[in-house]
Amino acid sequence: MPGDFLVQYGKPAYLGRFTTPGHEFHARGDRVVISGPRGCEIGVVLCEPQARFANVSADGELNRAATIDDDSAHDAAGLRALELLALARSRVERLGLPMEAVDAEVSLDGRTAILHGLAWSDCDAGPLLEELSATFGLIVRFLDLARTAGSPAEPEGCGKPGCGSGGGGCTSCSTGGGCSSKACSSGKVKDADELTAYFADLRRQMELASAGRTPLV
Repeated sequence: MPGDFLVQYGKPAYLGRFTTPGHEFHARGDRVVISGPRGCEIGVVLCEPQARFANVSADGELNRAATIDDDSAHDAAGLRALELLALARSRVERLGLPMEAVDAEVSLDGRTAILHGLAWSDCDAGPLLEELSATFGLIVRFLDLARTAGSPAEPEGCGKPGCGSGGGGCTSCSTGGGCSSKACSSGKVKDADELTAYFADLRRQMELASAGRTPLV
């Protein structure tokens, strides 16, 4: 029978329940690869859920124990995140955005990234996220640390190209305003199905663009 485990993951130390499709047992402290609301990443097992944790919603699948190759991929993702953060900071200054880029994370599979920031006034982070997405060839979302609700599974993004943040910030949008005003330039917040379709289409566009590139000799 599949088993459930409580796993801590991400720099914000999210806690979620993940299901393994096999009979594998994972002890407390084991590093594992999970597929969750933020994509593919490494987490740490805390324990097997007890009856009192039944109200903790399932966040995804526990794929396997992390391997040496996974650890190498994780380290490479960390270096890429530092490059993204450095570029984000320089662009924030150039664009004059009233926010600070604090940290960044890149998923284990290199498809998505999350830019952690603090916005102290209304702003439109769309152009910044679009530029970062195009430069690094992945989908960049914005997480406003001043507004995060601690849940990575909330609706992410207002539908503006390149916009999206887990747990609040430039997401949680309504109309008008910017990062700290529950809006991201314009447009109503999209539901989960619309967001899934939007990001899937954006990923397809990136893959098509990548396939058409001519390798440098």
